[in-house]
Amino acid sequence: MPMNADLAQYDADWTARSSPLIADARTDATRLSGHTANLPHRRERTAVRLSRRFDWSAESIFAAWVDPAIVGRWLFATAVRPMASTAIDARAGGSFRLSEQRGERTVEHRGFYADFVPPHRLAFTLTTPDHPVDTRIDVDIASRPRGCVLKLLHANVIPGHATRIRQRWIGMLYGLDATLRAGVSSRATPTAQEPVR
Repeated sequence: MPMNADLAQYDADWTARSSPLIADARTDATRLSGHTANLPHRRERTAVRLSRRFDWSAESIFAAWVDPAIVGRWLFATAVRPMASTAIDARAGGSFRLSEQRGERTVEHRGFYADFVPPHRLAFTLTTPDHPVDTRIDVDIASRPRGCVLKLLHANVIPGHATRIRQRWIGMLYGLDATLRAGVSSRATPTAQEPVR
């Protein structure tokens, strides 16, 4: 599926908002693209978009994305397989590393924060063995009279992987809610254990 006008504008916005570190990485990718233009994963990209309403405050949901005590239980994790370790430098230009144990193998999910505007916006790159190309995730959180609405865009996705990635995000956002309901404490937001009523 070719990139549509909406995604082209998104890429323009991404470049404008990127930190110098990410901009340099994109420049390197452009310089090297001539060597990899014929690879299947370089031809087409799409984006996965979804939205979910939460009974939690925007502050609590944002904290759940950046507090290691919470992140390791739901982001790229499952109820039976939480992250083995998490390291987060929560700021624009900062980075994260989430490590999980898959049998004898350690798998790392890494990235850099391009946008970091608590409690309403978070954007980061993602490098993981599960995807052959780097992707980017944008998270926008809008406060509501009761709770908040989270909108997620996962860009630079290979079209054949989009359905699986969408299902995975639906499961992870369910896990985010379940993790907060289970009462995992957050250093960033002391009231994260209590949903907005």
